[in-house]
Amino acid sequence: MAAKIEIASIRSEGRPQQGQHNRSSGNFSTEGIPGGYNRLYWQVSDIKAPNSVQFDVMMDRSGGIDSVEFERLQNTSITEVKKFRALYIATPRGTDGSDFKVTVYATNS
Repeated sequence: MAAKIEIASIRSEGRPQQGQHNRSSGNFSTEGIPGGYNRLYWQVSDIKAPNSVQFDVMMDRSGGIDSVEFERLQNTSITEVKKFRALYIATPRGTDGSDFKVTVYATNS
């Protein structure tokens, strides 16, 4: 069985925040991933239909243009490990405007 450790847990609004084009959450980090973990597992919760939610993850570049690091993630998505200090949930879809939670785990499978 694969080992899994929680890296971040972030609340996201169901649509971009007021005055923002994409951003729907505060920043979170994936820098604290220990060695031996080669994937990120994304879990959506605290919403009626977590499997209908889709979102992007962008890197916050202070004074620059933010970049999309992960696209079209959904509940139980698995991605490669990318270590960044300032990421945020962006462009949520399938939420009916409801807030939700994203928990990011590091896994070794």
